[in-house]
Amino acid sequence: MSRPYLFHYASSFSRSHNLSMAISRTELHKAGFELSSAPAAWEQFAINADTLVIVTSVPLSSSNTYVHVVATSNLEESAKGWSARIMQAIKQSGMVMMD
Repeated sequence: MSRPYLFHYASSFSRSHNLSMAISRTELHKAGFELSSAPAAWEQFAINADTLVIVTSVPLSSSNTYVHVVATSNLEESAKGWSARIMQAIKQSGMVMMD
C-alpha cells in the first residue's frame, strides 16, 4: 500500500461566503465528486474513486472569503491534479447569487 499524498491551494476572493460555498459545491459536483457534507457547513467534503477533497470557505467580511482546497489520495497524480483543478474552477467561476 502506498502512502497518502496531500496537496493544497488557498486564495481569497471578493465574493460573499454564501456564493463561495455555492461555487465550491457546484464545482465539486461538476467534477464528479460525491458530496458528503451538508450545504450549511463551512467545509465541503467530497470523494471520488480515489481522492478526498475538502474545500473550506471562511468569511473574512461580508464581501470577501478565504477558500482553501485540500486533496488527498494514495495516488500522487490524483491529489495534485484534483487540488489544482478544483481551485482553478472556483477561481474561474462566473456564478452569481440571485435574490
